[in-house]
Amino acid sequence: MTIRCFVLLLAASASWAQSRETNPYTSPKDVAEGRRLYALFCVFCHGMDGASGRGARLASTFRRHGSSDRDQYRVIADGVSGTEMSGHFLGEEEIWKILAFVRTLERSVTASAAVCEARPGDAAAGRKLFFGKGACLSCHSATIDGRVQGSGRLGPDLSFLGATRARDHLAESLTDPDRAVAGAYRQVRMVTRSGESVTGIRLSEDEYTVHLMIRGEQIRSFLKADLKSLERPAESFMPSYRTVFSAREMDDITSYLCTLKGGPK
Repeated sequence: MTIRCFVLLLAASASWAQSRETNPYTSPKDVAEGRRLYALFCVFCHGMDGASGRGARLASTFRRHGSSDRDQYRVIADGVSGTEMSGHFLGEEEIWKILAFVRTLERSVTASAAVCEARPGDAAAGRKLFFGKGACLSCHSATIDGRVQGSGRLGPDLSFLGATRARDHLAESLTDPDRAVAGAYRQVRMVTRSGESVTGIRLSEDEYTVHLMIRGEQIRSFLKADLKSLERPAESFMPSYRTVFSAREMDDITSYLCTLKGGPK
């Protein structure tokens, strides 16, 4: 078989797989195999329970990119642009079986537990902390009251936190942000040969240069030949709020974050 024929065959296979509307692999045996594959390829970001990882919460009926079998197949196969969710090299049958297992995570929770709980705490008080003392929109953006607010790019968009994250995960992110840091938001620390110390979020890097976004959302570019040191610690650019908020305030702001679900549909 020529390379051209092989490429065409792959393209035709992918197109055929995505043209299916429903999952053909849903037997108990398929679900068991899907669980095995999920444990190999998905558990690090989503947790075995679909709720304890740093990725989107799967133990929920909310699906930002479509909830149909066809939509979810494409998310697994192609990934989500601009996120850590990359596409998979897995075959069609394997992807369908992973989806079969993910559906069991959806059914494993009640309607009330499927989303972030807004109790304990006072969401109205938490809203004031979000805009005031917490200064969250200095580094983030979010759709609130039907419109995008904040333009921060040093942290991820917060619009769908209440639909995609568990309450415990949000509280942990506030008190211990270094515990699970998305690769796109890890710090880069460097010292130039002239003695300047610079810390920021890596935007891009190649063999010769590195480009950062530092506080104030300034873009800085450096030649690696001009650097004395370059470190990539597994640390978040976000500070811990453990000593900023009281226990009551932590409950309040976590409750408010649980209300962020993308605004009116």
